[in-house]
Amino acid sequence: MKRGSNSPSSDNKKQRQLDGFFRASSTATAATTSTDETPITISKYKIFCDLDGVLVDFDMGVRQLLNGKGPDDVNSAQLWGSISKADSFYTHLPWMSDAKQLWEELKALPHVDILTGVPMNKKSRGEKFAWCKRELGLEVNHLDMAGTKSKHEVVSGRRKKGVVNVITCWSKNKHFESRENHVLIDDRLKLKVEWEKQGGTFVHHVDAESTLTVLREMGILSEK
Repeated sequence: MKRGSNSPSSDNKKQRQLDGFFRASSTATAATTSTDETPITISKYKIFCDLDGVLVDFDMGVRQLLNGKGPDDVNSAQLWGSISKADSFYTHLPWMSDAKQLWEELKALPHVDILTGVPMNKKSRGEKFAWCKRELGLEVNHLDMAGTKSKHEVVSGRRKKGVVNVITCWSKNKHFESRENHVLIDDRLKLKVEWEKQGGTFVHHVDAESTLTVLREMGILSEK
């Protein structure tokens, strides 16, 4: 048979090829749609993660500093006075025992910042940033918002996209970062009311597993 003639077998072969092409295209489109939809759901949320008591073991650091005494075993003046006199107290704090499990999942999300309260001692701001720079495994940027007279205002730095912004501020002012779809993960339950008044979602951190469960239920993290 001459080349180019239209035999039934030739037509059937072409039809099978076309059918295969359209099936592959349909599958690829579905996969792309599924892949594209997932970040859309996740990326509408902005996550703010606290340091002390969530990622960093402040309590253990205090016990190491005060020969076994915890934050509740001494008065406020002794606690903050000792921390102020210590050499880079916040820089060398250990991780919470389950915090790396939490951070491994958080750092894969597109919009995650650190939001951490600071004491009056100004060197704590740089020390907390130094800890994040060394430990978090991502590019970080420091924005200090602990302004004078307890204001929430830029002291130094600026927000950057595509990095983890380490925002240091007065703890009572964290709610100034809250709005719809802004999620704060924090162990201090007393911050919940003001954060949610501004439209954000508060996740009370008790341990990594319970926090991860809440984030999965919200659709921020995928189910395992």
